[in-house]
Amino acid sequence: MKLYCWEGYNQKKYLKNFKYKISPNSFISDFQIAKEIRKKTIRCNILNINNAYIRDYLWKYGLIEELNYSNYEGLYDDYLKYFRYLSKWTKSIDKKKLIGIGQRFGSFNFVINTKAVSRIKAELNGYNLIKELKRNYGILLFEDFNIMHIALAAGVNPFKKLNSLNINEFTNTCKNWLQNASIISDNFILLNKELNAKNISLYLSGGTYTCSIARKEGFKNILAITPKNKINNVKQGIIFTEITSILKNKNIKQSEKFIQYILKPEKCYEIAMSKLTCNPVLQMGNKKIFSKFTINDLNIIQWNDISNIKKYSHEYQIVPDYKKLLSIFRKELNKNKKKII
Repeated sequence: MKLYCWEGYNQKKYLKNFKYKISPNSFISDFQIAKEIRKKTIRCNILNINNAYIRDYLWKYGLIEELNYSNYEGLYDDYLKYFRYLSKWTKSIDKKKLIGIGQRFGSFNFVINTKAVSRIKAELNGYNLIKELKRNYGILLFEDFNIMHIALAAGVNPFKKLNSLNINEFTNTCKNWLQNASIISDNFILLNKELNAKNISLYLSGGTYTCSIARKEGFKNILAITPKNKINNVKQGIIFTEITSILKNKNIKQSEKFIQYILKPEKCYEIAMSKLTCNPVLQMGNKKIFSKFTINDLNIIQWNDISNIKKYSHEYQIVPDYKKLLSIFRKELNKNKKKII
């Protein structure tokens, strides 16, 4: 079986007790993987991807296998009560069919070194910090999120169809972000080190998912931020929910065994505290699962901060003008390619 996923589910330690042979592949662009699956340029049995690309894209094209809900009774009872609304992404729009399993979720915005920028200042100023941190910040090259964050920083809602004025605002902000960045990389471990060395004061895009490895090593000054401000009355945060679904294939029974595998209490904990990417999971609403987390584990995943996520964040959605914005982004990125490490 082939598994395509975000970092974590591909770890050998995590997969070692799964009784079927599985070939894991990680990625950093939901858009790219979903497009390739639709075009059948890649084939996989199981897909772990951010929420909207299951319900609002692959399901619509008839590529997702419906799950038998009777096999998952009590599924949502394990969810954290405050985040049960995220369960909608595991169902068809009419809520009649179960199309995937939600697990990791969280805020994904930017990361600071609190020894260089205070938490309060970062939360209140959000992306406006970029204006005063010229040549003192990095960009984590996760294009899907970069596009969303640049739009939000421009005071534009990327999840709505954009007009020419919105496109111009995006373009100008994109130019400024890339021109004034000191380092650009798709390696969050590298950016965490640059941040901790005070070579930069923040990097974006980023979240607990990317900075937790530094926090696990004891650097609690490396902190993921959910901005509380608005620009043009547009909220600045993003909350993602990863959904794991089965693609229509010849190994449905084996594929569903993997879904059942990741829902085991010990696996819920393991994926939350993965080797490189620690992150809260929805199943922490189950006391048996929550009890597995130490105080230090909760500190690493910034447990005390998750109450801010819902209030200040948009839910991760498909960007209607993604291709146009990606073209603009890559054009500006190419002008700054010397900064890419």
